[in-house]
Amino acid sequence: MVKYLILITWLLPVSAISGSFPVLGSGRDGCESLWIERNQIINTAGYCFETVLGQSVFDNSDCVPGAVALPETSLDRISQIERAEGPRACDINTEMALLTVNGRYGPLRFGIGAIQLGRWPNVLAEMDVFPRESGRERSCTVSGLSNSGDGFLALRSGPDVRYPQIGQLFNGDRVVSTSVCMGRWCFSDSVRIGNVQESLNGWFHANWCE
Repeated sequence: MVKYLILITWLLPVSAISGSFPVLGSGRDGCESLWIERNQIINTAGYCFETVLGQSVFDNSDCVPGAVALPETSLDRISQIERAEGPRACDINTEMALLTVNGRYGPLRFGIGAIQLGRWPNVLAEMDVFPRESGRERSCTVSGLSNSGDGFLALRSGPDVRYPQIGQLFNGDRVVSTSVCMGRWCFSDSVRIGNVQESLNGWFHANWCE
């Protein structure tokens, strides 16, 4: 039940619906992830962002000018986040158009050229962005790629083709993972290239790794 109607001018650099980012907000307590969660709360309520970063990450196409209504549970969560931000002296640069959250399994990027939550509000809702370790080591070998110059398997910053590419894997590379895969997307802990084992983190699609 909506109990309060508030103006969000004091929350400008903030955000996220309770439950939409259970790991970004509660599992990781960096300033960037707290900013994402706070602002997603008011974004979902229809808030119109004025900052460069707010507009880049959340998009104003579905916003409603003026005040936004928030339920008490959302207000309580915002208060929790603000209490977490205080000791960290969080100061997010909202004049930038891209935000990188350094999570347990590598960088997640939001904004221009990355995931825009206003356009794909449910893109991460069903995902465990930082999956648990499986407790056992699994490996696969990259294969089936074209031998031409562009024959590589993209390593991405998140488990979806809309995340930026951060690396490349090639036929014969042996990928090691101890994480729980999300569908056919798996997280690379390290890669053996020839006789050399390298720490190489990122998400890859398992269709090309057997």
